[in-house]
Amino acid sequence: MRLLLALFIMVMLSFSAYATTENATTGPYAVSFDLNSSSKYSIQSGMPVQEDIRTAYPLLIRINNSTEVQITVFEYNDLVDSTPDLWQTINSQGLARLGLRNITLATEMVIDSMSAYGLSGKDDNNKTLYSAYYWLDSNKCECGPVSVGKTNVVITSTLPLNTTGNLLDTMHVIKGLAASQGPITFAPPKA
Repeated sequence: MRLLLALFIMVMLSFSAYATTENATTGPYAVSFDLNSSSKYSIQSGMPVQEDIRTAYPLLIRINNSTEVQITVFEYNDLVDSTPDLWQTINSQGLARLGLRNITLATEMVIDSMSAYGLSGKDDNNKTLYSAYYWLDSNKCECGPVSVGKTNVVITSTLPLNTTGNLLDTMHVIKGLAASQGPITFAPPKA
């Protein structure tokens, strides 16, 4: 019985060593996630892109120099309409304009303890692109049947569905201290 218990504990410890939460920053935002992957990957924080109405803070995760995830935190200067139905339509049309086909909508998602939705589509090479969207601060507006917010998080991924799912299930974004903008490279622990 003790041998069985010791074996069980060793197996559980090896799984916990395999699952590693990564912490990265982009602009003033701290982003944490767990890909639950043994593949080597790099994480690079891009320079902020300032526009008239918002600033974009990009974070790129690249695996084997080919598949990638881009997490972008959009911080608007003022409150904007964050009603999910509106943004589902806008983002679905955006993927179609990029040439994706067979676009599928997944509603009823939760990312970072917030209501979210996802879209997927196929490119000309039949590769699937997954995207997910949520607001860090969306609230119902007293002005009518809409929601308003200032901080939108957009995730696009060409990783397999299970790895993308691990990322979305474990992702957490919080505004914190300003971050350096240099590239950061991580390698997961060896299994």
